[in-house]
Amino acid sequence: MSRSPRRKGREAALQLLYQVELTGELSEAILELFWEQHPSQAAKEEGASIREFAELLVKGVMADRTRIDGLIDSAARNWNLERLSRVDLSVLRLAVGEMLAMPETPAAVIINEAVEIARRFSDEKAASFINAVVDRIARERGAAKEAQRLGDQERPGVVDEIKTQRN
Repeated sequence: MSRSPRRKGREAALQLLYQVELTGELSEAILELFWEQHPSQAAKEEGASIREFAELLVKGVMADRTRIDGLIDSAARNWNLERLSRVDLSVLRLAVGEMLAMPETPAAVIINEAVEIARRFSDEKAASFINAVVDRIARERGAAKEAQRLGDQERPGVVDEIKTQRN
């Protein structure tokens, strides 16, 4: 089965996040070395879009890592982040990071991609766990957005308050 450029970008981002997890480093030199050796370089046009998407995801995760880890820690009930395999933690960070950075991407797509990537790079148990954690985060974020939207509707705007006072 052929993988889409976005899936390849997510997989490359996972590999980069895993590398950062092991080395603790992310620099332009490390990115250049990674891309010199990455298979997507063989298809130059597709490789550029894969690289752009992957780097966007990785940089987003690194910039918001504390928040992402907090969401994962909260959703992964009875699990400590240190107990998770580095691959599984990287998949979770990737999925949650994409959810935060790219809200236009449907949560169902992000969850499905995370599960498929986990199946490829980890195992079926990890895929089920990742599905549960990312789904919980997506639902909690959706509920929070809905509550905020409803709260905004219930609170009359300044113009509405003035109209009410005049009547």
